[in-house]
Formats: sequence, structure tokens, C-alpha cells
Amino acid sequence: MIDILLVGLSLGCVYGFVAVGFTLIYRTTGVMNFSQGAFVMLGGMGAGYVSEEWGLPLPLAALVGVLVAGLGGLVLVGGLVLPLWRRGASDFIVILSTLLFLLAVQNIVLNVMGSDPRRVPPVPGVPDLRLGSIRVDGQVLCIVVVAVLATVLLGLFLTKTLLGTAMRAVATDRSTSRMLGISPERIAIVAFVGAALLGGLGGVLIAPIQVATWSSAHVYNINGFIAAIMGGLLDVKKALFGGFVVGIGQALIALYISTTYLELILLLVLVALLLLKPNGIFSRRVAVKY
Repeated sequence: MIDILLVGLSLGCVYGFVAVGFTLIYRTTGVMNFSQGAFVMLGGMGAGYVSEEWGLPLPLAALVGVLVAGLGGLVLVGGLVLPLWRRGASDFIVILSTLLFLLAVQNIVLNVMGSDPRRVPPVPGVPDLRLGSIRVDGQVLCIVVVAVLATVLLGLFLTKTLLGTAMRAVATDRSTSRMLGISPERIAIVAFVGAALLGGLGGVLIAPIQVATWSSAHVYNINGFIAAIMGGLLDVKKALFGGFVVGIGQALIALYISTTYLELILLLVLVALLLLKPNGIFSRRVAVKY
């Protein structure tokens, strides 16, 4: 049971990264980016591909995976989101374009990297933690520590730096921010690329435990979106915690019910959250787009 829960916790960290990406982009642009799961897939597949096919060592392979994901975020915002904004496209069209981008990325990865699952080598020298008779895998510890640290640093960036303050200002009032000299377009680029890099990092971290596949983006998207809704789409720390809840919840469902109904149960949970707690389980305020 402990092993299953630890796997759920590690997956929960990745779902948390996706949820943080959803939250970051929504807070600063008002756009719900439904290609966020693609960045996790790009990170894992990119790192696994160059590791297996080119023989790159883990640090370089991980860097390549994260950068590939970041490049995907730059292409999305520069090639789709900003041009659609300039043409006065509705929010629905912009959101739909992010979903179409996910489908395109999956097909590109399938044709370039192939359909074989890819695995990233584990981080060397990370010892397991023993708590009495319980053994905690060192890779899981590594994922949890990096996830918490990255989210804390992101929260500090948003609240303590000039660029972070500008991002929050754009989220509050885009027109006034533009009058004050803040470019919403540049802020959107920072938000999308930052969320993509974070997703790519999650993909690299989980790949030693769960192989990366070209078709995994939808799974990360759905679970990350549920986690983001739990957090209320306002706070990156609550989004990460929502990821923990979803990951461990998945493990418990698989353990006590069945993996057959896992996706159905999660979708029902999502519908229930949207109907009963639209402001999020861990949030007292409703996420409003200004």
C-alpha cells in the first residue's frame, strides 16, 4: 500500500506542476491553457529521447527536455495566442487553439520521436529514506522536494519581484496596466513560457518512475485541471496541494476500487467540483477574470 501511495504522491507532484501552470497563465492572461499537459509530455519525451538515442548524460538530457517544453510554450503564445488576440478573437477561440496545439504537438512527437515509451535515468546518489519499517524511494523524495521548492520560488517571484508584480497587475486590469507602461503581450510570453518550463521539469522528474509516452498529455491535462480547480485558480501553492490530493486520490481509487473506472471517477469529481465548489476546495474566493 505504501508503495502505491508513494507513486500517487510522485504523480501528484506532476499534476501539481500542471495545475500551477494552469493557475499562472489564467491569473496573468485570463486564458485557460488546455495544452498544459503537452509540456509535461514534451519534457519527458524530449529528455528520454536524447538520453536513449543520443546517449546524453542525465543533466544534459534533463536540460534538453525542459528547453523543448519551453520552446513549445513560446511557439504556442507567439504563434497562436498573441496573433489571435491581435485579431480580436474571443476567449473561446483562444482556448480552443490551445487544445488544437496539444493535438498537433502529440502528432509531431509521434512522428519525430516514435511511439516507443521513453524513460529517463534516475537521479544518481539519491538515498532511500527509511522511517521504521517504511522505505521511501529516493526518487519520490527528489520529486516532492523539487516540486515544493519550485512552487515556493514561483510564489516569491510573483509577490516579491517587479516582473511578478507586473504579472499580477495585468491579471487585475489589463487596460490600466497598459496605460502604466506594462505590456500584456510580454507578460503573456513570460507566463506561457514559465508554465511550459515548469511542466517540462515535471515531465523530466516523473520519467524515471513512469515512462513518458507521446499520448500522455491528455492524462496530465485532465488531472492537472482538476487540481487547479481544487486550488481555485488563484494561488500556485494551493494548486500544487491540489495536485497532491489528486495523485494520492488516484492511488487510493486504484487500490480499493479499480483502475478500470479511474478516469470516469476523476471526470465525475471534476463535474462535481465545477457544480458545487467553483471557487475551489482550498480557496474562499472565486477566480474572476477582470
